Amino acid sequence: MEHAHEQTYEPDCEWLIEFFQAYEDGFEVIKRGLDAAPMVVRKYDIAQNEVMAFTSYQRANKALTAFHFHPDFPDADRRSYMRNHEEGHELAISIGSRHAAQRAQFRRVMENRLSGLGRGFRRAVVAMVVAWMARPTAL
Repeated sequence: MEHAHEQTYEPDCEWLIEFFQAYEDGFEVIKRGLDAAPMVVRKYDIAQNEVMAFTSYQRANKALTAFHFHPDFPDADRRSYMRNHEEGHELAISIGSRHAAQRAQFRRVMENRLSGLGRGFRRAVVAMVVAWMARPTAL
């Protein structure tokens, strides 16, 4: 069942589940689910009911989480497991919030600099008008 903030892609292969989940706070997570390769299952000792999830930050307010399911993990439970998993959302919030704070600080600095230029420009215009008005006129 589709949720209001979820978009499903139509992949070219049956083994991949892919959708993006938009959260109410404006952050989005692209979620991809697939069977873990036998090497991954052995290396990380993934049990039948376990999943390995890897998340990376993509860009402003967006992250990507890849779910590597044990091959025996029930197919019917995979989408709901991915939908309920919050790791990608938490990463997007932590990095996205820091970037938003940096953008806000940069915006404040630029507004202060530009307002200073505006005051200087106004003073120059007033000085030019006063000089023009004080010039001698020919009668």
